[in-house]
Amino acid sequence: MNEFRRLAARIDQHMQQLGAQGVNDPDAIIHRMMGYTPDLHKIWVGTSDAQLMALSKEFPGFYRYALIMEEASEVEGYKAARPYDGVAEFSDAHKQQAVQLLATAATLERGYQAFRASGNLQVFQQQVYELGRLHRQWLADLDSFKASVRDAQPKALEYVNEAFRHLVERIKQLAG
Repeated sequence: MNEFRRLAARIDQHMQQLGAQGVNDPDAIIHRMMGYTPDLHKIWVGTSDAQLMALSKEFPGFYRYALIMEEASEVEGYKAARPYDGVAEFSDAHKQQAVQLLATAATLERGYQAFRASGNLQVFQQQVYELGRLHRQWLADLDSFKASVRDAQPKALEYVNEAFRHLVERIKQLAG
């Protein structure tokens, strides 16, 4: 349960930051929280109903994010047709790569936000350098992932590009 509490706390903290920035629109939240999707899924499938309720009470931002994602999933499920219908499901290897890319994106966002909030980047010069190195590696890994998706499922590439476009832009802005 400690792992789930840690993940829920991270989600809650990011949701609080978004609220402080005035980001309240569910679609904007979904795009800004994309990197936390694997964490939410891990909590969702790994906890009992009672544990999920306890986390929701303890971390209201986590609860709000989970509710937004659940509602979005329901809306998506009711659509008669979706542009990605007919695209084959990703292989397990591709799924793992996508999860890792999303998790690293969330780490980069948290890191850059923390350094920006500190106000004095000179103090954290070594950590900023390491974060920059992780950012460059993430971009290279993302390019590699896109190439492998393009080879396996050309139509899926446009959905991968759209999903990661927002993350790439936001992280670039935070890093700048």
